Amino acid sequence: MLGLLIIFGFQLLGIALHKLGVPLPGSVLGLLLFTAALAIGLVKLEWVDRTATFLVRHMMLLFIPVMAGLTQLSAELRRDGVALLASLVVSLLAVILTTGGLAHFLLRDHQTAIPASAEKE
Repeated sequence: MLGLLIIFGFQLLGIALHKLGVPLPGSVLGLLLFTAALAIGLVKLEWVDRTATFLVRHMMLLFIPVMAGLTQLSAELRRDGVALLASLVVSLLAVILTTGGLAHFLLRDHQTAIPASAEKE
């Protein structure tokens, strides 16, 4: 229960900060604060590990309400489906290209050099 309390506490803290005017979604703020708390040792991994593993293992169950809610929006989805699909494809490509470009940029200096002993062979 401690892990659940900690995780939901950071979620609620993020939502509260968003309502106070921080221009990021509350869930993102909560995750950033939680990650920072883990990094600096304010929260110990052992406190949240079992709960986080459980939540990730059963993540699909958490999407059922979202999928049920989408059935209520079927008319809107039919009307705006092409625009939504185009937006998803463009967003996906942007994320893939940005991630690949950033990885290439960050790893360009870390390519393995050929050892001097291998060059003589």
